[in-house]
Amino acid sequence: MDSALSKSAPRKATLVASLVALFLILIKLSVGVTTGTVVVLASAVDSLLDFLVSSFNAYAVRSAEKPSDQTYNYGRGKIEGVAAFSEGLFIIVSALYILREAIWKFLEPGEIGFHFRLPESIPPVALDWSMGAMGISLAVTIALVGYLKKRAEESPSLIIRADTIHYQTDLLSNGGILAALALVRFTHWAWLDPAIAAGVSLFVARAAIPLLRKGLAMLLDRALEEGLVENIRKIAETHSDRVTNVHELKTRRSGDTNLVEFHLVFDENIKLREAHRIADEIEMRVRGLEKARWMINIHLDPVDDSHRDQKLAKHGHED
Repeated sequence: MDSALSKSAPRKATLVASLVALFLILIKLSVGVTTGTVVVLASAVDSLLDFLVSSFNAYAVRSAEKPSDQTYNYGRGKIEGVAAFSEGLFIIVSALYILREAIWKFLEPGEIGFHFRLPESIPPVALDWSMGAMGISLAVTIALVGYLKKRAEESPSLIIRADTIHYQTDLLSNGGILAALALVRFTHWAWLDPAIAAGVSLFVARAAIPLLRKGLAMLLDRALEEGLVENIRKIAETHSDRVTNVHELKTRRSGDTNLVEFHLVFDENIKLREAHRIADEIEMRVRGLEKARWMINIHLDPVDDSHRDQKLAKHGHED
């Protein structure tokens, strides 16, 4: 039951996010094109990227949940790393586009290059429509972020976490854009429109960095969190007094699966049946450390051959 819920949560989350992004594209694009408000147009482009990313995430989730097979022995979980990294890149592209549009509002072509100019004033009616569109966007995004947070609690999927962070940045950018439009409406300072849009673009780009890091870490097989690794080592070392050493502990994460392997050294007089039982007990305790899928490979050693294993890992041979 828990496993089914964990699998369905990412699928539902990515589908809902895609539909919400499509709805916001239609609203922002229609109002932005009609009024010519740069922040609304920029936000429409951001929503378009949201839709593309969430659609790709929906595909990635379905692929990541497929069981391992003869072609993909460890499953397809790393596609979550690809999705998170791609989402970070999309956010940066979106931010650069917003920044370009904002800067362009301050430039006027001349005989030689460009000249600085203050943006033209925006009609009050256009501002009212723009504020309405961004108000709707803000309300819908608040609801979406709350929904994604709940789904993230049900599943360790990196895709849901990435989408949650992504739409949280949208939430803040939408709020900033709405505030900018309100200021322009009541102060008549048209330059606030592109100026605040530029600030929003820098904020959005900065928020993409954690997504890039997490996605890249998964693709490069970074070890699990330090605290989790230490707990695994502690269980392996202290579970039984028949275990004399633990070495070659290696961990990584692929999608929602934690992959762990290590060597257990037993005293020479232990029977294989008992050593296997102890290894099974250790494995079950490790699985209880975190709500996730686990792939655990434990090698049983009758003697401490850690020195040999280190040579093999470093040189590929013993000599």
